[in-house]
This record gives sequence, C-alpha cells and structure tokens, in this order.
Amino acid sequence: MATHFIDDVHKLNNLIIAPGDTVLFKRGCTFRSSIPIVAGTDELPITYSAYGEGTNPVFMASTDVSNAEYWEEISHNIWICNMEIPGEVGNFVYNTDECSATLRWEENELSTQGDFWDSRFGSCEKKTHSAKQRVLVYSSQNPGNYYNHIECVSYNTRIIGRTQSNIIIENICFKNSGVHGLAGQGKNVVIRNCSFENIGGCVWDRNLKIRFGNAVEFWIYGENILIENCTFKNVYDSCVTHQGPGDQTIPTSNFICRNNTFDTYGMAAFEYRDKLPINSYFSNNTCVNAGCGFAMLGENLPRNSEIWPLPMGHHIFLWRIDRPTEGGSLFIENNTFGSAPVGSAIYSLISDDAFKQIVIRSNTFL
Repeated sequence: MATHFIDDVHKLNNLIIAPGDTVLFKRGCTFRSSIPIVAGTDELPITYSAYGEGTNPVFMASTDVSNAEYWEEISHNIWICNMEIPGEVGNFVYNTDECSATLRWEENELSTQGDFWDSRFGSCEKKTHSAKQRVLVYSSQNPGNYYNHIECVSYNTRIIGRTQSNIIIENICFKNSGVHGLAGQGKNVVIRNCSFENIGGCVWDRNLKIRFGNAVEFWIYGENILIENCTFKNVYDSCVTHQGPGDQTIPTSNFICRNNTFDTYGMAAFEYRDKLPINSYFSNNTCVNAGCGFAMLGENLPRNSEIWPLPMGHHIFLWRIDRPTEGGSLFIENNTFGSAPVGSAIYSLISDDAFKQIVIRSNTFL
C-alpha cells in the first residue's frame, strides 16, 4: 500500500495505483485533466484526497481562452475563437465563475453580450462531427479584452472522473465540465468534503433543444453510497442523481446524501429515476435556487426537457417510477428547502404505490 503525492500533470499521467493506495493531490494546484480513478477492493479501498496548505486541488475540464489573440471579429460584434476546443461547447464561464453566457441555437440569434453558438451542437453526444468547428461569441469588443478571464467549457472527456467500487474521494474541487462531474457505478463509494462548480450544459438533443449534465451521477447500479459535506454550485441538470435505462436499472441500497449544500441548479438537487432505492436517505441538506442559473438563460418557461411542458427546476425530483421497489424506502428528512421560483420543493411523477415507500418528515420550507 503506497501513498502518492501529486503536484503536476506529468506525475498524474504516470500514476500506477493499486488497491489500498492513497493518492494525494497538492492543495493550491489546478489539474486540467480528468482524475484517474481505479477501483479498490472490499478490504483495500483506494483514497483520493489532498495534502498541503491552501485551497483544495481543482480538477478542471475547461479550456482557457482569455488571450485576446485567440479571438477574431468576423462581423459586427461577432467574434470567432481560433483556438482549438476539445469537443462542442456547452458553456462559457466569464471572469471569476460568472456563468452568464447564453447558448443560442442559431448563429443569427447572437445578439447580447456573452451569447455563444457552436456549429457542432449535438455532434459529440451523437458521435457525428461536422468538418470544421466554429465557436462564436457576441461581444462589444474583443472578448479577451472585455472579460478578465474566459473558460470555455466543452464536451472534452465528457466526465472529470469515473466512479468505481471501493473508493473514497474527498477534499477535491471538480469544475467546468461540459457534461458530468463524477459519473459511473459501483459499491462502497464515499464522496466527502468535495465541491462541484459549473457542471453541464452540452447538447443532448439538437432537434429538441435539450442540454444535459449532472454533478454526481450513478448509472444503473450503486450500493453503499455516501455523499456528505459537499457543496454544489451552478449545475445544469441535477447535483446528485441515480438513473438508468428503465427496467435494466438496479435499485440502489444504502444511498445516503447528507449535510450537503446545493445552490443553483436547473433540474434538481437530488434526482431519482426508474427504481426507488432501498434504505436510503436525503437528510440534513440545504437546497436553494432550484430552477436558476445558467441552465435557465435563453429559455422560455417551462424549460425544454424530457418532461416538457411540465415544469423543471425542483429541489427533489422523483420520476419515471411506475411501481414500488421490493423492500424500498427513501427518507427525506431534516432538510432546509429554499427558493424554487419555477418548480417545487419535492416534485413527484411516480405511481401512488411507489410514493408510499417515501417518508417525508421534519423538513423546513422557506
């Protein structure tokens, strides 16, 4: 069992990890890379954490396009980015974490400061690519001069980290991913004291004008999952979700989400889909600003989604569940629910029998 100290991308790329190892990333460092997560064993989990002084290490999937030399004006107030972008663009983050960019579906709709358009919208998800990518931004002057800093959030590697079984992830910031922050499946997973910022926004369906992106997503299967003391800020869809392809989805068990702060998300703080969990808890969390942030920019309400024209933007969203789970139980308790200006604190599109397996108690609704 070894401890690895990582302070640059070169060491990261040459990392060999074995069950029982601890991987520590230096505080104050930013890694423009995905995080290489390897599964541990039941007896020997792998820990990914931080060392040193300062702010937690950051894993960032965006591209810095701040340099004015990267931009060329091709018509009045329309600027093209001449830097190669890895995948289609899902968002721009201006200045210091300012998610104020509006995606425009057509080039001729660019009209307001910070608007953007990409000729390849939807191509990465469908794995079809046009011959040449054109990324345009509307700006009254060169964007590199108008803004102090510009991060281009693109499809890139799709996720910053792929969750595996028997891992502990703590004290790490995941930032600026065009699709997901952490995503995958597995058992015995702890995500603790982490932050997720500016996640999602890439195009899921160009024709329906639907975008997507979750901060933490468990797909099909998850068992003994603990997400605690984390912060979530500016997430396109859901901060934490379990979902899958309908009947193939396996109900999670012991899925615990507690003592987290959720702030500004387009779909939900906690989304559960397809099958209700077993012995699972959403407790002692603070949830504010559902249906807010960059996910709503340029949208007519209700926002485009798979459930349109029903509203989107809730603190807890339970849906596509047509029957109860054997032994199922989900406790929603001791949470504080703040503003949800276009949605609800708890929104359910599930069968009556399934809803009987949910216990809602001792929550505060502001």
